[in-house]
Amino acid sequence: MGTVAKQTGSDNYARIYKVVDKIPRGMIATYGQVADLAGLSGHARQVGYALHAVRDELDIPWQRVVNAKGEISPRSE
Repeated sequence: MGTVAKQTGSDNYARIYKVVDKIPRGMIATYGQVADLAGLSGHARQVGYALHAVRDELDIPWQRVVNAKGEISPRSE
């Protein structure tokens, strides 16, 4: 993967994290909704990849994002 592709992915992750960070306590959003709000319509899976990559020190409330069934998707190790 080239440097440009890596930078684009990194920018997308930052956009996703910004959206997720704005989800109020007690509320949820789907992966698809987060993708739409981040300007990444149709890329719900990328939201999942971004949330899987969240480092603990970022304090992103990933648990507020659910799948289409309304469930938290398990994080694989």
